[in-house]
Amino acid sequence: MPPDRGRASRACASCRKQKTRCYEPVVPGKACLRCERLHQKCSLVQESEQQEDEESPPPPPHSGTDARLERLERTVATLLDRLGEGPAGFDDHESNRPSALTTPETGEVTYKGTESPAPPIMVLRNLAADSGVKSTPDTKGTAAALDDLIPQDLALALVTIFLEHYGRWIIYDPDSDPVAILPRVKKSPLLFCACCLIAVRHTSEELAASLAPRLYECARSFVSSTLLEAPQPIEFFQAILILCMWSTTVGQVPLSIDSWLLSGFALQHSQSSPLFAVVTSQTPPTIHLDEKTFDHCCLWNHLCLAHLHYCVGTSRRSMLQDWQIERCRTIMNADHATNFELRMVAEIHLYWTVYEHLMGESVDLLKSVAALQAWRRRWEFVIEQPRSQFLIMGFHFSNLLSYEHALKSKAERDQESIVSEMVRHSTSIIHLAMDTVDDRTRHLTDHIYHMITFAAIVICRLLSSYENQLRSKYDIRILDGLIHNLVDWLQCIGLPCHAAHTLGNIIAKVHQKLRPRVEVAPEPMEGIPDEGIGNYYFPEFLGLGPSADGHWDLLSDLAFFQQGPADP
Repeated sequence: MPPDRGRASRACASCRKQKTRCYEPVVPGKACLRCERLHQKCSLVQESEQQEDEESPPPPPHSGTDARLERLERTVATLLDRLGEGPAGFDDHESNRPSALTTPETGEVTYKGTESPAPPIMVLRNLAADSGVKSTPDTKGTAAALDDLIPQDLALALVTIFLEHYGRWIIYDPDSDPVAILPRVKKSPLLFCACCLIAVRHTSEELAASLAPRLYECARSFVSSTLLEAPQPIEFFQAILILCMWSTTVGQVPLSIDSWLLSGFALQHSQSSPLFAVVTSQTPPTIHLDEKTFDHCCLWNHLCLAHLHYCVGTSRRSMLQDWQIERCRTIMNADHATNFELRMVAEIHLYWTVYEHLMGESVDLLKSVAALQAWRRRWEFVIEQPRSQFLIMGFHFSNLLSYEHALKSKAERDQESIVSEMVRHSTSIIHLAMDTVDDRTRHLTDHIYHMITFAAIVICRLLSSYENQLRSKYDIRILDGLIHNLVDWLQCIGLPCHAAHTLGNIIAKVHQKLRPRVEVAPEPMEGIPDEGIGNYYFPEFLGLGPSADGHWDLLSDLAFFQQGPADP
């Protein structure tokens, strides 16, 4: 009988050194599971070679048994990785598969030859690899107390920044006294770390470069240590929301944190928490919401929204159901509801609408577009209110996804109209972003920048694959100029560590790669002086950082945090 993989009688040298469990292979002469998946030498192979002349190998097991053991082996390894007991950062065999949007030979992004469109966030992450974007370095030895890492005066400054620009997302009043809020935040090391991790990117380039990587490692550690505890206090849900909403900002690459998985676990924890009993019970609430209960409902809504962002962005199944989506409307009957909260409820229903139509086996374009139009009519009263540009942007983004899914299922004679609609929705997203700039622009959620970036990537890909069809309706030079303008605009937002810079670099590299012969200067934006838009919008945060070069895996290993590449 083959040895029990779960109870290996010996461990290879690498596993002994790393003090991790070693899964001895069924067939002697092969590497253990850990070394095989890490593509490294295994001492078991060397030992087998030494004994090859003395012992004959046993007959291979039955193919059916071997296949079942292989599946079991992979399942156990995946579970151990998620619990932090297995090897981290390994390259799965699937990580070497080319994306549906990338040809194996050159990595050229194109619509031609693809069977189905890849999810938007996966597109951005894959393109980050081609563009030389590097994840936050994996710094070791960051287990020191946060109080030693962040002095009291700096802690107050960071919490002040966070409170002013992001506090309402986690039900903190932006006008509250930071001195009074700081002890509440520091009560939870995870929440304190998450707040500082976002705020430090609005201080100085030097401070962000030195402090952010260590805060990132602390956040990873705190998440791992708290995730299996239940019930969780409200600070846990606040911290998880921050990490999910600004995952690209935190890790400096798209999907550096698996926000779908992390938000999903937070929603599961909410089921066992009395904090959210009003919205997690299938019985509709009959009581009037007091201010505290209202705040808890708002926080739960924001978790739902973050989860749906990444369900749509990564084409993964939602952990929410219809009745839970309807329960998000609970706050609308409260006296405390603001325009901000109403927009969040409308956005939840928008992404639930597109999710329901895109996650089926086939996409009916007419039904999908009709459902989105019905959503717009239903929520017109919110769209007519101030700062609704992000709802409209999401509406165009949802339509863009629907048309992209339909592009390959239509006959060639029908593709021209679909391509034209994709360009229309993409340009609408970009113009909405650049035409509605204000002092909150650099504090938007990463999802907004994901939509803008994806829209630009779609235009680049369509220009590469369907240029002749587009010439009949669009001025190609204007479309190329729009991409140039967008890159300049993104790179004038905040410090070089801002997500806009990371994503702007990706757009520039993709456009250069797909349109190498295009040499068009960006057309001046109306009302902007010739010196450039940087000095006009955010002079105090002007600065361009060089694009980092490096490598990171194409596909996720379903860990919460993307592992940084090993230092050379």
